[in-house]
Amino acid sequence: MGYGVPVRSEQERQGGWGQTRVGWPVSHLLALAPLDVWLRMLSRADGVRPRYWPRLAFVLFTSFVGTVISVHERLLWRVWGWIPMNRARLEQYRPEVVVILGYYRSGTTHLQNLLACDDRVVTPRWYQCLAGQGYLLAWTVIRVMLVPFLGRTRPQDSVGFGPEWPGEDDFALATWGGCSSIAGRHVFPQNRDRWQGWHALEGLGEERRTAWRDLTRRFVYKLTKGKTDRVVVLKSPSHTARVAELDRLFDGRVRFVHLVRDPGAVIDSNVRMFHALRNHALQEIPDVQKIRDEIVAEYDATERKCADELGVIDESRWVRVRFDDLRNDPMGVLGSVYAGMNRDFDTRAQDAVRAYLGSLGSYRNEKVPIALGEVSQREVDVRAEMSTRYALDAPMRESRALAYQPRASARVARGIFGALGIAMACWGAWVLVVAGLTTAGMQMRLVALVWPIGALIGMGARRASGGRGTKMLGVWSGVLTAVVVVTVLFPISVIIWNWAKDDGFDAWWYHNWRNVKQALSGTSSIVLVLLGMLSAYRHASEDGPIVPGVQN
Repeated sequence: MGYGVPVRSEQERQGGWGQTRVGWPVSHLLALAPLDVWLRMLSRADGVRPRYWPRLAFVLFTSFVGTVISVHERLLWRVWGWIPMNRARLEQYRPEVVVILGYYRSGTTHLQNLLACDDRVVTPRWYQCLAGQGYLLAWTVIRVMLVPFLGRTRPQDSVGFGPEWPGEDDFALATWGGCSSIAGRHVFPQNRDRWQGWHALEGLGEERRTAWRDLTRRFVYKLTKGKTDRVVVLKSPSHTARVAELDRLFDGRVRFVHLVRDPGAVIDSNVRMFHALRNHALQEIPDVQKIRDEIVAEYDATERKCADELGVIDESRWVRVRFDDLRNDPMGVLGSVYAGMNRDFDTRAQDAVRAYLGSLGSYRNEKVPIALGEVSQREVDVRAEMSTRYALDAPMRESRALAYQPRASARVARGIFGALGIAMACWGAWVLVVAGLTTAGMQMRLVALVWPIGALIGMGARRASGGRGTKMLGVWSGVLTAVVVVTVLFPISVIIWNWAKDDGFDAWWYHNWRNVKQALSGTSSIVLVLLGMLSAYRHASEDGPIVPGVQN
């Protein structure tokens, strides 16, 4: 090795695609899928090599948690389905549905977020999608659990992300019944073909297609809780290849919004998405050129199928828009989208969209320099054909400045007192619950309450501050969470045991505080307190864009 020559890592030598020797645990995209779904996935794959076992072990642990918190809803839903009247109600359920179409990385998330601003719209949220099988009865638990582990933006870009943000219903079907191509795409890439049929619902037996239809209908029913007064907006890239199936499923009552984007940008962005999500894999990922070629093939087939199936549907039920037009003139394009939805883009919806767009600030998506593969002749032909089909080379709409009301600054003082009020209320409620259980003969400290209490303190701080968090509020909320758990355990110790009550004040004080120290010294208690503090900090320090359709 000569002097002055830098030592390149394996990651650099592979163009940024190098893999670590050990598959370390991550906040997995299918973390809350129940154990039976994970076991079915593992049985279909060609095994998991030892270097991925740490990641697999963590995924199975989170899956166990997801199984426990959702088992009651799964059982109740099954019992509900046994009742003929309920089955008939589900069969006769006819919601008004709008499906956003567009291949991965075409800008469909941005459009979904804009539509979600309208309170007349209901669209899946990520806490519902990541635990489709059990969010209805356990949504509070799921929301609290997810916050400490989820990033504030998606791993593949800088788009807002979190439990309350609009999500993809395909994930709900993946966690509920494994009816999705996600597992083959990002978890078991060596066996991708074994899940690929779910993408376009082709090559599946009738039993599996029926399972997809049933789960989709049930998920939409759960979203609206059986009410049909709001429009249901669904967005999953695979729906682009399912137009005819979705039209049959919803008996011709569905409308489509097809978003198209420069194909070169779409393909490059998809390669980057595979790179960003490579740490979710439990098998070795293919080389970048194979990934790129497979993306091109699937992209081409998906868009061709979409164009063919939209072509036989009445033009009044679908509209096609270009992403660059949406970006340049969001209000004008949304007017066209609403017309395609047969809805009025009223003043209230416009104001909500302006408030959301105004909260975004400058979009920044810093791209890590990685190898993107070579552009093949087939890709050149696909890009040219797609550009012609969708008139992507035609002049774009002129960029229009958007007038919006700037967001008010965080009212930190109000946030501090809001968090303090929530902390005091939780402290008192904790004592009363323990006292009630003790009266009933159950001696329980309930240290696990510190986790949801931390989340409540953080949410209270941010809400009191006007919907905007700060690092100061985050630290304050985390400290309050620790103070609550430490101070509440002393009266709890007295209520349950009242150590050395006849030995004088000093002995009584010493032994009950010793009991508190013992309660906090266990590994589980330390973990729970840290999770509570982290939840409090994350909620109270959150100051990203307005979550579309959610009151902040």
